[in-house]
Amino acid sequence: MSSSSPDTPTPAAADDPALLSERDQRRNALIYAAQISITYFAAPALYVGFMQASLCKRLETSDTIANLPSTVFLSMAWTTVVIAWLFPQARLLKRLLSGAYLLMASAGLMVATVIVIQPGTTAIVAALVLHGAMVGISVPLIGALGWEVLDRGVSKKLRGRALGLAYGVGPGFAVVGSLSAQLLMNGKTFDLQLPEGWAPVYPYSYALLFAISAGCTMISAWLVTRYRIPVPAHEPPRQSFQEGIVGGFRAILGYPILLIACLAYLLMYSGNMVQVNMSIFTQEAIGQPAENLAGYQLALRFSFKILAGFFLGWLLVRTNPKVPLLVTAGLLMLGVLWVLFAPGYWFLLAFGINGAGELFGVYYLNYPAQCSPRSQVRRNISFLMLISALVGLAPVGYGFISDNWGLRASFVAALALLIATTAMVFLKLPWRPQPRPQDMTEADRAALGR
Repeated sequence: MSSSSPDTPTPAAADDPALLSERDQRRNALIYAAQISITYFAAPALYVGFMQASLCKRLETSDTIANLPSTVFLSMAWTTVVIAWLFPQARLLKRLLSGAYLLMASAGLMVATVIVIQPGTTAIVAALVLHGAMVGISVPLIGALGWEVLDRGVSKKLRGRALGLAYGVGPGFAVVGSLSAQLLMNGKTFDLQLPEGWAPVYPYSYALLFAISAGCTMISAWLVTRYRIPVPAHEPPRQSFQEGIVGGFRAILGYPILLIACLAYLLMYSGNMVQVNMSIFTQEAIGQPAENLAGYQLALRFSFKILAGFFLGWLLVRTNPKVPLLVTAGLLMLGVLWVLFAPGYWFLLAFGINGAGELFGVYYLNYPAQCSPRSQVRRNISFLMLISALVGLAPVGYGFISDNWGLRASFVAALALLIATTAMVFLKLPWRPQPRPQDMTEADRAALGR
C-alpha cells in the first residue's frame, strides 16, 4: 500500500488506519506536524486580529473599522458545517485541505498586492475584510479536516505522538514567526537590529508579511496532498439538508457523552478568555504598561507551550484521552491562581503557565473526535467549531465584571468556571470514549472491531 501514489486515495474495505503500513502512518504524522508548524510560523498574518488592526490604525480608521476583519473572521465559522455537509466523502479530504490552504494563500497575495498598489484607505480596508472572510472559511475547515486526517490516517497509538510533535515543535515556529514579524515591523527585536536600510518601510513591511503568509500556506497546500489516506470502497451519498445539518445537531444533543464533551470545550474555552484581563493586570501587578513587557509575555507563552506540547502528546500515548483534559484544565487554573497570588515580576510566569494550558484546545477537540464515528468526525467537529463562536461573549463578560468589581473579581469568576468544568469532566466523561453504536455505519463498525 505504501507504494501507491500519495495523490490517489487508497481503496479499502473500511477506512481504517490499520490498513496502512507503520511507515505510512508515521509519514502522515510528520506531515500533520509540518502542516501545523508552518501555520504557526505564519500566525502574525493568519491569526486575524492584531496585525490587521495595527494596519487599520496606521490608516487612521476608527476602532470599529479596525476590529472589522476579526468580526468577519469569526462570523464565517458556519461555512465549515456547510462544506462538511456538501462534501462528506473521504476521497475528497486531501482536495478540501489543499483548497483551504490555497484560499488562504490567495487572500495573503491579494492583501500584499493591494498594499503595494496603494489604491486608497477604503480599498486596503476592504482587502483586509475580505482576507478575514477567506481565512475565516479556511481555518476552521482545516481544523475539522485535520482531525479526520488523524482518525483515518494515524492509529490511536500514534495519535499522541503526532499531536505532541505538532504542538511541541509548532509553538517554536510561532516564536520565530512572531519575532520575525517584529523585526519586519520595527527593524529590531530585543537586542537584534537590522542594518541601516535593510528594514522594509511602511506600508511594504505589511505587504511582505502577508506575502510570507501566502508562501507558507502554499507549502502547506502541497504538503497535505502527500497524505496517504485509506478510504472506503463505497461511500454513502450526501445526505439531505434535514438529515445532514438538522440531524447533525440532533446527533450531538442525543448522545450525552458527546454533548458533555462539547459543553466542556466551550466552558473551558470561555474560562481561558480571561487572558485578556491578565494582560491588562500587568500594570497593577508590576507597575508597567502591558505593552512594555509584551515580548517577554509572548516568549514565555510559547516556550511553555513547547514543553507542554511534547509532554501532553506523550501523556496521551501512555494513558487515555481524558487525562490530558484534566492536566490542561489544571494548568489553566494554576495560571489564574498565579495571577492572583504571585508577587512582582514572578507574575509574568502566569503567561507561560497559561500558554501551556492553552493546549486544552487540542485535547478537548480530540475527545469529541474519539466520541464520533469515523464517518462523522468531520461533521461533529464542524458543528463544535460553529457553536464555539458563542465564546466571543466571554471577554465581554469578564470586561463587565472587572469594570464593576475590579480585575481580581474577573479572575475569581474565571477560576470558578474552570473548577466547575473540571469537576464535570472528571465526573461525567468516561476515560476511554467510544462512538454511540447507532451512529456508526458498517464501515465504522468494521474499523472499530479491528
